[in-house]
Amino acid sequence: MPELLRESTGLPWIGRWRGNDCRVALEQNLRLGVIIAMLGALLTGCTADKHPSQEESNLANAAKDVAIPLEAGKKNNPLPETGEVVSQGQEVFLGSCAQCHAPDGRGDTSLGHSMAPPAMDLTSAHVQHWSDAELFWIIQNGVRLTGMPAWRSSISENDTWKLARFIHSLPRLDSASASTAVPSQAQAAIPAQDKYALKVLNGVAFSEFKGYESWPVIAISHNGNTLAAILGNPAMINAYKAGIPGNGKPFPDGAKMVKVHWIAKVNVEEPGAPTVPGTQHDVDLMLKDSKRFADSGGWGYGAFEYDAASNAFRAANLKDKPPQGNDAKCGFACHTAVKSKDYVFTGYGQR
Repeated sequence: MPELLRESTGLPWIGRWRGNDCRVALEQNLRLGVIIAMLGALLTGCTADKHPSQEESNLANAAKDVAIPLEAGKKNNPLPETGEVVSQGQEVFLGSCAQCHAPDGRGDTSLGHSMAPPAMDLTSAHVQHWSDAELFWIIQNGVRLTGMPAWRSSISENDTWKLARFIHSLPRLDSASASTAVPSQAQAAIPAQDKYALKVLNGVAFSEFKGYESWPVIAISHNGNTLAAILGNPAMINAYKAGIPGNGKPFPDGAKMVKVHWIAKVNVEEPGAPTVPGTQHDVDLMLKDSKRFADSGGWGYGAFEYDAASNAFRAANLKDKPPQGNDAKCGFACHTAVKSKDYVFTGYGQR
């Protein structure tokens, strides 16, 4: 018997069949074709700044339901539903998903609103009725005709299962937030992003650079429409002062660099109308650990894009300019050009 999606889609004639016979699979494909055709007709002429109608949202959601393969719902989440797993899933979510779905999962971001259909509210009943396995499939494979990309090349299967656990915990976190005025550790992490909770998958964590805002300046740079300040921790500064890398020696383990980019702007109020930092653009990280990052020249890399509207960071990805793989090697290919300088472009500015 079909499981009718009357409540979740508003379309009583759509069902997800659980059988394995060819007739069921054929009917599902036919339904998907009809939904896609109707959705295309409804969305004709729609623009990113036009709020979709209820019919458009219902059809878009129905397309997501039917697009999930029958076999996707048969898997079980191999990870336990523990606070630690949920917390780890939250770290992945803040680094890769919050830019569209917002830190609280409700999709209230400028990027999420600009999509047609808009990014889904992950706390909604429609999303929450999906099983962990169905969420896993959607995250790994994406959804055609929507802004949801396939993450299988960027997010591991293990981290995807963690994400599924976290997404299913969102209503409980939201309910707990509304019932008490004393925020818990889990609650505080949702509405106000802690950038130091972010990390690159299998790479560096923002927390490893805590306090970088007050590190000494190594040098500054101006490239295209961005200005940058390159900062170093004491181990990095001391290495420069000792003559590294000019003396042929490598930087020591524990040396760290941070490159903060801003959009350049001209300040006409200052004498000479100098070019000065405007809105922050991103933060790039480098950490020397010859054992941990042996396959990338001894350095681990991290790139985090900043969104001024939400005042939040996210891990850079292949859609950014320049494209960044979300792993510890995201800057390695570029830095091989200065392998003879222990993969470091920036020289220590005279002062």
